[in-house]
Amino acid sequence: MDFIHPDLSHMNLVEFMQVALREADLAGQSGELPIGAVLVIDGQIIARGRARHKSLQNQIRHAELNAILEGGERLWNEYKHAILFTTVEPCPLCLGAVVMADIPHIIFGVHDVNVCSTLSVETNPYVRRHIKSYYGGVMESEAIAMFNKYDPKALQCIQTAST
Repeated sequence: MDFIHPDLSHMNLVEFMQVALREADLAGQSGELPIGAVLVIDGQIIARGRARHKSLQNQIRHAELNAILEGGERLWNEYKHAILFTTVEPCPLCLGAVVMADIPHIIFGVHDVNVCSTLSVETNPYVRRHIKSYYGGVMESEAIAMFNKYDPKALQCIQTAST
């Protein structure tokens, strides 16, 4: 179930996903899971994040969470206009962080049927009323290639919708 709010119809989703993929590449180069994210408000990137589990020795330093934490005052004040771009469908932790930060739009690359976040967006009324866009498959093949480049075993756990 992918849906995109009409307010985003004018946006070049690929442009921002390319930046998230660059963050994923940097994560992969440093030995982390190759996952990247960017937070956008009014067409401007306000924060970037990449997986940093190993470097920070912290299991919850996911790319999406790192981007949200970097959003700062601009995210606090303009959250209604925020869009999170991430190379992989958010896990429950990251989906929860998006909901709690009141970020209404999530755009992602690789579908991950194992995390069941789509099910949460579809069936949980609390989550559903916070999310206006939940749209995947943007540059999915490039995000898959990133996993194949750095961590093919991790890709086996994702089970993409395109396979």
